[in-house]
Amino acid sequence: MMLDELYEPDRRGDGTREGKPEPSAPLSDREVPLAPVSAIDSVHRWLDGEAPEPTGVRGDAARSVEFWRRLEEETERRRRVVTPPYVAARIMASLPDTGSSTLMAPWWKKDVHLTPALAVVLAVAAFSLGLLVMRLIAAG
Repeated sequence: MMLDELYEPDRRGDGTREGKPEPSAPLSDREVPLAPVSAIDSVHRWLDGEAPEPTGVRGDAARSVEFWRRLEEETERRRRVVTPPYVAARIMASLPDTGSSTLMAPWWKKDVHLTPALAVVLAVAAFSLGLLVMRLIAAG
């Protein structure tokens, strides 16, 4: 079953279709030219290691190439920097001793240090909790 296109917004009433090819006319392929590769794309390919360093670029691309070249030089320079031995020794000396048993012990094995005020607060809280439990038992 074939359905006809009944909606024609530009129909003039004479039964002809203007601007539309007839269904029996063959469709033609047209070659669409690709846009030229931009300079930024060549910079990105260079940074990814897929292409050699771009030459002859202008404007923002030239600034980008110069920026990444300087960044690479600075990175290489910093890779060769070595911390002096006396600095490393001072850093290691300032670290806390990790061999201590109190640092490595679990929280339930560590000593508990209570101030007198905290001991009084805990005693009052325990007494109040005991009274509350007794009232609930007596009411039940």
